[in-house]
Amino acid sequence: MATATVQTVWDCRWSRPGHQITGLSDALQPEPTWVCVREGERRAVCNAECECCPQWEPVALSAAISIPVGNAPGAILADRVVDTLPLPTPAELAHATLRALLVLLAVMFVAIGVTVLTTPESVVFTVTMWLCGAAFLGLAVFGRFST
Repeated sequence: MATATVQTVWDCRWSRPGHQITGLSDALQPEPTWVCVREGERRAVCNAECECCPQWEPVALSAAISIPVGNAPGAILADRVVDTLPLPTPAELAHATLRALLVLLAVMFVAIGVTVLTTPESVVFTVTMWLCGAAFLGLAVFGRFST
């Protein structure tokens, strides 16, 4: 009596879900439901073909369990490795906050200079405010802050 091995397309190490667009009929989809990536290219594969494939390999149970669904480093999603963005250090956050405050001060100085510009005598004060605003903006853009 022979024992049949059940080989399904979703349990194969080399099968991947095909790229599907929601709302399109199966005839218009860019790829079928399943593709095989064994030879390095995405090739259409059906369940019947996978059942009798001599190169079928089961998905390792430990790999299937340990692959997180999310943006974890090394997670394989859609044949691509997901890289995580590094979090900014506290020093980088402090520098960004300082630059934002300097830009805010520059805007405030320019705004104060504009609001008091009502008489010819206030031109000196307005120009002073604008120069202070330009200095703060220059410091925000070109300043080198030690870590």
